[in-house]
Parts: sequence; C-alpha cells; structure tokens
Amino acid sequence: MTVVRYSLLRMMLLLGCVLFVWLVFHLVGVDNPLLLLVVAGALSLVLSFVLLRGPREEMARQPAERAQHRLPDDDAEDREAEGR
Repeated sequence: MTVVRYSLLRMMLLLGCVLFVWLVFHLVGVDNPLLLLVVAGALSLVLSFVLLRGPREEMARQPAERAQHRLPDDDAEDREAEGR
C-alpha cells in the first residue's frame, strides 16, 4: 500500500509541475513541448526528493523489516542441531 501511495504522490507532483511550467511557458511565450516536459520532470525530481522524504523512507523500511522477519532464528537452529 505504501508503494501505491508514494507512486500516486509522485504522479500528482509531476502533474502539478507540468501545469506550473506550462503556465509559466505560456506567459513567457515559449512553445516547446519537449522543453516543457524536461523542465517539469527535473523540477518534479527535485521537489519529490525534498517533499516526499517521509513516504520514501517508509517505503524503503518495509522490505527491510520483511527481510528481518525472514532471517532464520540462530537459537532455534542451534537447538534443532543439538536435538539430532
């Protein structure tokens, strides 16, 4: 669920940046769609790095916690080896 939330937040941020850059380009008189996408993508990248730190760290923490639970219990393995 965290991955979906983070992905939706990034898409909304990208859409907001596209709209903002389009408005600025429209007011200035620039009509280059490729430049619009490049500038909006770069702006979105920087903003998502700063603004979405919390969701990104939460998304990265979940697989680490799952991997920690999947590690074998050394004490249980020792007891099992002694019992044989």
